[in-house]
Amino acid sequence: MYINAITSENTPDSHKEVITSQIPDQLAQIGEGENVDAIKYHFKWVLANDFYKDELTSEQISDMEAHLPLDYQADYVDLPE
Repeated sequence: MYINAITSENTPDSHKEVITSQIPDQLAQIGEGENVDAIKYHFKWVLANDFYKDELTSEQISDMEAHLPLDYQADYVDLPE
């Protein structure tokens, strides 16, 4: 998974609200055991992109990370130049 593939250069700012507004519902769903794999992947993707991550609270980030393996960032790679 690429780090910071989503930027203000390739994504409108309005998309931040779309993605970040999904997080509370997804935290509730994953807590209920619903859509676990898809939500975990989405959490990793959001956290890999500062464009979205910077819009989240530290509590949201911690809650998302609680559902991921400790080494989840090992899957991140830099974008090729």
